[in-house]
Amino acid sequence: MKKNNTPSISVIMATYNGEKYIREQLDSILNQTYPPHELIIQDDCSTDSTPEIIKEYAKKHECIHFFQNERNQGAHMNFKSATMRAKCDYIAFSDQDDVWYPQKLEKQIKAITDYDLCYSQHHVGYDKQHLKVVSYKCAPERQLFAAIVGHSFLMRRSYVQNSKNWLDYLPFHDISLCLMAHFENGVTCVNEPLNWHRSHAEQVSRAHIGKRQSSEKDYYRPYIYGYSRLRCLQTKTSFISFFNEVEKRSDGRNTLVHNICLLMLKKDLLSLLKLCFLCMKHRQTVYPTEAKGVKGLVRGFFYPFIYAYHIDFFKR
Repeated sequence: MKKNNTPSISVIMATYNGEKYIREQLDSILNQTYPPHELIIQDDCSTDSTPEIIKEYAKKHECIHFFQNERNQGAHMNFKSATMRAKCDYIAFSDQDDVWYPQKLEKQIKAITDYDLCYSQHHVGYDKQHLKVVSYKCAPERQLFAAIVGHSFLMRRSYVQNSKNWLDYLPFHDISLCLMAHFENGVTCVNEPLNWHRSHAEQVSRAHIGKRQSSEKDYYRPYIYGYSRLRCLQTKTSFISFFNEVEKRSDGRNTLVHNICLLMLKKDLLSLLKLCFLCMKHRQTVYPTEAKGVKGLVRGFFYPFIYAYHIDFFKR
């Protein structure tokens, strides 16, 4: 499906009780300089006026296709089932409470070229007067430990509609989708903010944050408790399944990620030391911020402990 002989884009929005902000987001999507061919909105049994607002917009805009789930699916499965409805060349994910900047789709469709996935920087904040830029390292070894957020994704339809790229035992679709693209046709990025990811108390991502919250007083805790936390994670079926899957997918495509996955699953002390040294050696891409000097060496070495202490979505 193409629009004016140019690549077409389906935007997928999964909604749930989003009445407070959804109008602003719908307006920002409909006013893109590169308009989407279709906007698929799938509501997950909202109890507020979200469905009525969407129906109001759908009457005015033919590109909007609205679906309602008969029972609650949760964010991951709601996005997945809605994504399988798309018919365009490319697919972009949208949160219900964000605001897209006018050239978001235009800049991403130019950047994606032959890649499977293009993401961008984004702004985060409670209001437009207090925005901060969020940027991610475009390296699979970093994304193995910290997923890029899905609201910044533009993806090739053939990639994202392949069910093997969705790991349904994980709570967030963006964890696997961005990482697995590195082992297919790759990932690229636009190094400027293309949307405002609004911060507020009702966010779904805040209800299932996936990371332990910490403060300056907790700085030392990962170094003390990270080891026992890692050993606990190594007993979780979802943790084992995730690193096994990435190990298989990275085999022959990315030696570093492949080796990290193998070592993350081994329980002997020698393997743990190898893992720590590997993370230290590649600390500039593995660690979330710059890792300079002695402090950078220490943080790189202990990064498996830091990761294990903070991550909190491998429940089973």
